[in-house]
Amino acid sequence: MTSVSFSTSFATLVPAGGLLPAGPAGDAPALLRAVAGAAPAVLAAGPSDGVPFVDTALRLVLLTALAVVAGSGLVRVLADAPGRAERVVAGVAALVAVSAAVAAVTRSGAGISGWTLLLLLATVAVPALLAGPRPVLAIAPALVVTGLLAIQLAGTPSAPWFALDAGYAVAGALAAGAALHLATATDPAPRAARVRIVGIAAGAVGVVLAAVRVALAGPFSLTDLHGTGYGRAVLVTVLAPAAVAALLAVQAWVTRRATAGTRSDAVRAAELRDRLRTPVVLAALAAVGAATLPAALPAPAPGATPGRALLRSVDLGAGPLTLAVSPMRPGPNLVQLTGGGVEVTGPDARMPAGHGDPGAPAGYAVRVGDRVVPFTARTEVRGGWALVDLPAGTSSITLTAGGLTRSVPVDVGTERTAPAGATGPDAPECLSATVGRIVTGGDATVGNCPSEALDPADAGALRGIVRALGGQGAPGLAIAGDASPRSRAAADVVRAEAAAAGLPVRPAAGPQDALLVVSGWQLAATTVRDTARAALTTPTALGGTYLAPWLLTGGVLGQSPGTLLPLDFGPQEPAPQRYVRLLAAVAPGSAPSLSGLRAWAATSGETYADPVPSLYAAAPVDVPMTADTDGGHHGSPNEAAWFPGGAVVRIGSALDTGPGTPAGPTP
Repeated sequence: MTSVSFSTSFATLVPAGGLLPAGPAGDAPALLRAVAGAAPAVLAAGPSDGVPFVDTALRLVLLTALAVVAGSGLVRVLADAPGRAERVVAGVAALVAVSAAVAAVTRSGAGISGWTLLLLLATVAVPALLAGPRPVLAIAPALVVTGLLAIQLAGTPSAPWFALDAGYAVAGALAAGAALHLATATDPAPRAARVRIVGIAAGAVGVVLAAVRVALAGPFSLTDLHGTGYGRAVLVTVLAPAAVAALLAVQAWVTRRATAGTRSDAVRAAELRDRLRTPVVLAALAAVGAATLPAALPAPAPGATPGRALLRSVDLGAGPLTLAVSPMRPGPNLVQLTGGGVEVTGPDARMPAGHGDPGAPAGYAVRVGDRVVPFTARTEVRGGWALVDLPAGTSSITLTAGGLTRSVPVDVGTERTAPAGATGPDAPECLSATVGRIVTGGDATVGNCPSEALDPADAGALRGIVRALGGQGAPGLAIAGDASPRSRAAADVVRAEAAAAGLPVRPAAGPQDALLVVSGWQLAATTVRDTARAALTTPTALGGTYLAPWLLTGGVLGQSPGTLLPLDFGPQEPAPQRYVRLLAAVAPGSAPSLSGLRAWAATSGETYADPVPSLYAAAPVDVPMTADTDGGHHGSPNEAAWFPGGAVVRIGSALDTGPGTPAGPTP
């Protein structure tokens, strides 16, 4: 087997442009959590893999060096005294490990902890004892280093795969120690054979443990296995120990044949063993090094399942993007591509550096078979959107950006039933509700879309608005709706309440009338925008533009200098903000919505709603909306907010939504 150098394998395993699985930002390196106690700033998400590159590199260097130190001590049970070369390598590895630990402590800003001191002392003790008169004593500190290596690689005992990862750490250390000893020592044949057997056994155990972990924890598709940084890392954790076991087995076989052969056979066997020494050592180092990377990468995306929306991250060279596909059934499927601070449509689309192809279309697109569908912008919601037809049996879609392509596994099954509204004008809201469940670990099945029925809470809020308008003597009211079941039901509620309040309902808003928008996001954004533009030249709906509660989304609110809407919660209250923060962490670039909040609350058991709604006003504001980690501000709006670049504040008391004579407070 051809060996791969450490630097090459590291660059290959952590690519800037690889597909990255979905999920929260990757777990911080165990070194910084358990040993250095890193400050939050150190654990901030990196550009593409969830952990800054420096932290990932420190983790890789530290744990690989610890494996060499631990292994060089553990093999003393069976091996002779180490040669000069082995002692030098063990000493250099200890120096590298100590330097990496000190660098991590310095970077984190934390003081030296007991864990750090134990790590440093045990690491230094191994090469010191190897150089002494009784090198077998190095076994004791080597066991300590092995234990620390297992903890650092596997995390806490409560971690899901602790036993597998800890066992792999021990096997990796033994394989590294055996490979190093056989590459540098000149033991008599019997002792070398025993060390070789240990190396073969350690490699075989490592293969089994890594394979079981892949089967249980993913990646769950061949596309992700070879096309993601996480997948490449775990693939090496399987192949590298297999290479160690195979190469050592070849050495053993050649040695056994040479023993019964001629002198020339012995010479050829010695030459082959010499040629295999370096590949064995490199394979052992690659096995441990690759095992350090998954903790610094996002967890693998779950396998695509028919009827369940797919939500995952993908890196097309310009930073991490959030990809969503719904409803994952044969036929039309809505594909969303968005990301924090990344434009994927229009002239501002940020293409991957160095991947420009003059013959490729600008912007991003999704390809299915020979059909390419570009992502386009929608007025009512940010991000890029494409409606693609996925035939039954489709196993992957391909995302393109200039000359760069990435394949994403999908599985639409064969059942051609999809919820109403999942791919129509209200599809983004339907997807937002599904994402609200996904981000809190709920069911990703695309069920009934919010636009298919009027929520009783929304019906009460609309009654409260109409009663308030009647109470303040509004001259008339216009309703802007669409053909969705929710909008039609909402319009019926408004008309009935307006009739009871004696409030005229007009086909179009007059100069002093109020406008109540009860359509879906798409038509609402257009209606609000056109009304605001018309008011610039002609008095239009001066009684106010009122929005149904489900229209609390930045794409609609941003179309007007001022709108009003009834809400039974404050967007800045703790529970809604927890939803917003979780959404920003799991699906960067996705816009919060009332439908998403309700799905999140129903799945997580959170309570967020007040008993009755109140009137809120939404308007853009000209102040910075995002903060630096040091408390300063950027000049760009916070894209994760309910209203990026704006504010939603309560301006009235509780609305009257109960039965009885229409009456209510004046907004």
